[in-house]
Amino acid sequence: MTRVGRENLLVAAVVFSIAAHVALMVGIRSQVMTHVDRTGLHSQHREAMRVGDYKEIEDPVRIERIKDIMSVKEAPEAEANEPVGPATDQLPDSAKQHWEGDVPAPAAPELSSVPVPAEKFEASPLRLDESAAPDPLPAAEFSVPQSRALTAPKLAPGAVFAMPATFGVPEAKIAVPTFAAAPVERTALVAEKKPAAPEFVPSQEVYDRVDEKIIEQEKDAVRELMKVDDATPLEKFVNLSASRSEDAQWTYFRLKVVPKPELPVVPKDVVIIIDASGSIGSERLASCRHAAKQILRSAFNTGDRFNLVAFRNSFSYAFRRWQECDKGSFEAADKWLANLSAYGRTDVFGTIRSVLTLPRDPTRPLIALVVTDGDANAGVSDTAQILSKFTDLNDGLVSVYMYGVKESANRELIDVLTHGNRGESFIYGGLRWKAGSGIEKLSDRFRDPVLSDIRVVFAANSRAEAYPRLIKNLYRGDEVTIVGRVPKGCSEVAFSLKGLNGKNTYEAFFKVPLGKIATDPALAGAWAEEAAIDAKLK
Repeated sequence: MTRVGRENLLVAAVVFSIAAHVALMVGIRSQVMTHVDRTGLHSQHREAMRVGDYKEIEDPVRIERIKDIMSVKEAPEAEANEPVGPATDQLPDSAKQHWEGDVPAPAAPELSSVPVPAEKFEASPLRLDESAAPDPLPAAEFSVPQSRALTAPKLAPGAVFAMPATFGVPEAKIAVPTFAAAPVERTALVAEKKPAAPEFVPSQEVYDRVDEKIIEQEKDAVRELMKVDDATPLEKFVNLSASRSEDAQWTYFRLKVVPKPELPVVPKDVVIIIDASGSIGSERLASCRHAAKQILRSAFNTGDRFNLVAFRNSFSYAFRRWQECDKGSFEAADKWLANLSAYGRTDVFGTIRSVLTLPRDPTRPLIALVVTDGDANAGVSDTAQILSKFTDLNDGLVSVYMYGVKESANRELIDVLTHGNRGESFIYGGLRWKAGSGIEKLSDRFRDPVLSDIRVVFAANSRAEAYPRLIKNLYRGDEVTIVGRVPKGCSEVAFSLKGLNGKNTYEAFFKVPLGKIATDPALAGAWAEEAAIDAKLK
């Protein structure tokens, strides 16, 4: 074949390939393309969007268990219950900081760090009586853009495309095969739904160590429950009272919130932590063991859960998971408590921090009752470090109640730690063989929670400086107190109070007219005491 013949053959092959591609594209056009029929854009029936059109997210957050740390067995426990504790000599260097106190502390929340515009409170003026309830805000209305109908064009069968002569190749006619395309039905365009935040699923077992990622996940789960625009009005479920005093520069105030019986009690989780070190002594420990058995049956309600911990220079949990309040669990707890004996040193910080290995269900308040003399002589022993490190890490996640078993107990540690972590304290000063006799009375203080994880935010124009920064949970028959001050000349204090009752969020907005409330000359001293306690927690 001559050179010219080869070139003509090559050109013919190229032309034929192009023609074949064009035919193929035209032939399958009806399968992959649609055409907008603009004549029916404004005449189609419009259907409302339904939530059921969306597919729910099926993959909730899962918490990975930490497998690289072995537990230790220091305190005796009931049979068939494996304790959990730290084993620092077996930890890798990257994990030892969790047990040796070198924990980076997240920033403590400021009570008034989130400014609330004064206009927020205009819709709900305060009356200091039981009927103080703001007018409901109008419900937000929105509409979803209506969908538009789409139609697909039909391809005429047997279409013929003519390929013009090119590079010496004669004109070619190519017949496009006919495709039996299925009719395309009109479909509604649905606005894309923003994925919902995955539901937090708390672990069922005690974590192997204090993991800050898990702690943050638990805090975030509580915050998510609080992030609602339709919180239940709290004003009709609580009573508010207020008092004030003045000096040359400041107006001091005290706010007291008391729940009404209509606010329902919610289930709680409680861990009882018993100091079994040598400084406690066998007689005090025996009395505390007996008291722990008593409060398991008196301080718990139907639906509550519990766990037990003994600690010395390390700690040991009685159960790997939360226990329901029933006869079998109580008997296992009694057996575990009966085997405790006093010996060893006292690691207070390592133990109270270990409560953060207990899984926190955001719908249930978690309360730790620590029975100790507060004499830290192992691990982190400096009181100031214990106070600041634990408070920063906990950030109100666990409410801490502490019971001092003797008159010489470390009062600064016990009183300040509980005050800054949503709790209360009690120091016993009587006979050592009755050292646990006041524990049941203290446990009565947290028996019936009605509002947990309380947050108070003052309006920006109030310029209020108030304490405590973290308000303790609200219990039936009890009250929460806030002490603050504003520059003299400020006529009112406006604030919001928000908290959880199980899965439900409650919120109230209050305005307190400072010139119309009772006076209390002791408020300046009370504010100074609260400010001093807050300084020790930083």
